[in-house]
Amino acid sequence: MLLSTSYLDEAERCDQVLVLREGRVLAQGHPREITAAAAGRTFEAQPATGEPARNLQARLLESPAVIDAVPRAGRVRLVLGPGRQLPGVPAQPLPAGFEDGFMVLLHQQARDARPSMDMRLTTAMTAASGETVIEVKDLVRRFGAFTAVDRVSFAVRRGEIFGLLGPNGAGKTTTFRMLCGLLAATAGRLQVAGRNLRTARAAARQQIGYVAQKFSLYGALSVTQNLEFFASAYGLHGERQRERIAWAVQQFELADMQHLPSGELPGGYKQRLAMAVALLHEPQVLFLDEPTSGADPLARREFWKRITILGEQGVTVVVTTHFMEEAEYCDRIVILDSGRVLAEGTPAQVRSLGKHGAAGEPTMEDAFIAIVEQARAEHRSVSAGEEARQ
Repeated sequence: MLLSTSYLDEAERCDQVLVLREGRVLAQGHPREITAAAAGRTFEAQPATGEPARNLQARLLESPAVIDAVPRAGRVRLVLGPGRQLPGVPAQPLPAGFEDGFMVLLHQQARDARPSMDMRLTTAMTAASGETVIEVKDLVRRFGAFTAVDRVSFAVRRGEIFGLLGPNGAGKTTTFRMLCGLLAATAGRLQVAGRNLRTARAAARQQIGYVAQKFSLYGALSVTQNLEFFASAYGLHGERQRERIAWAVQQFELADMQHLPSGELPGGYKQRLAMAVALLHEPQVLFLDEPTSGADPLARREFWKRITILGEQGVTVVVTTHFMEEAEYCDRIVILDSGRVLAEGTPAQVRSLGKHGAAGEPTMEDAFIAIVEQARAEHRSVSAGEEARQ
């Protein structure tokens, strides 16, 4: 069996792995051989009390000594370059993992330094006010007799990164489409950027950027034509349109792809272009529906670095993801299943609901599985009781 994948947990299950980049072979062998490339170079650092792990991660990635850094279970897992020392943070050594070795191999073959990300917005908003930007109260969406979203409630503050997690069919995308004004709610209150989406959907959409799960791009149009089309749709014309398109091309490194049809772009570049068109009009609120699905680890790290910078400028971000570790980038998360909210809180609060195993405190994935399984068991018990009474 020959398997092509960008998900490293899947690759680690294989008997042999071939690591490719830009059409060239970086390594081939058993997954243990890939893992060995990071031996003795993997550590775990603890953020200061009350500091989000993503803030420490961002600082560590600025250090030339650090190859890779990702938030994990409230801490930061980092990989050092060859012969490098820890950059002034207390950290404990960890056994190397397959993903650590993979990132070391990419770094060894990298021809350029990390790209500079100048995500400064001309209309940056203060994030200090604690203003509620999104308010959802008892939201319901029915399709005939089927209830896809069942009395969902939550609120999101300005500058917050808010995550919606749940298994397939949980109601995440339906909730997203209502938040973006693309689907009418059956019942409930829904307000985004000061606009009631049940009465002023068109006005609300001017304040919203949206990246759909499959990237809403026009495949037959070139990268430049997509940018021009979406800029016009958002009301950008003349010099302002040219300025914003030039910013997008530079920021998302699309210059070499400008004349290619977007349908022919590699997956990582489709993601970049979808993000670029969503940010052309500098929206107050950015909705991202599983934007890193199918993206490789390097692309996911670049994506989250951009999101962190936007949040620091007051852009409110709501994201769905099926990567449990990506929930660690969020300030708060909600777990949905069968259209209902099962849990809400900070990543630390949600992790605490998981079961402690032999490896110590629960991960986000442990918590997610425990929360969903418990809710489904309770639902089966109630259903069985109702059937018995009948």
